[in-house]
Amino acid sequence: FEALKVEGGPLSSAELGRRVPAARGGLQAHLRKLEEGEWVERVSGGGRQSVWQTRGGPISWSESDVVDPDVALAVEELYWVSLQRRINRIRRFDAERQTGEWPEAWVEATIGHDYSLWLTAVDLEDLEGELVSTIEKYRLRAIAHQHEARATVRKRDLAGPPAELVFVTVSAFPMKTSV
Repeated sequence: FEALKVEGGPLSSAELGRRVPAARGGLQAHLRKLEEGEWVERVSGGGRQSVWQTRGGPISWSESDVVDPDVALAVEELYWVSLQRRINRIRRFDAERQTGEWPEAWVEATIGHDYSLWLTAVDLEDLEGELVSTIEKYRLRAIAHQHEARATVRKRDLAGPPAELVFVTVSAFPMKTSV
């Protein structure tokens, strides 16, 4: 799932097996489970010739959706793995930034803001809706950039793609305060 999500897919089962060798043995079963959960979809083919992509938009679930204890345990583990991956991506970019691996234009364009806002639960739900709406607009634009980048690679344009894969993370949750 991570390879499909980060790459933006679509990728064949064979290519996924090459990128995630540890998953080769149960890859088809895992992909079918992800498909049942509507996290990925088969674009074409069958078996190792299947081509897969993630479904559009963010992956989310509600605690009330998880009634099976085994599923609840898997969701909890996914939460922690995802959180650690977010942290690792931020650390990796910071190290790359510090060693000059990114052009100044990219370093200047990065976003890093923290806010502490006094909101109601309804306010927080409204904020999520607005943020998701804005990010969705850019997600659709990103699909076009991804197609351009792949076309550029196919033409072996040495100038490189006009866009880079950008990691966006947004978190909002209540905090206990001493106020």
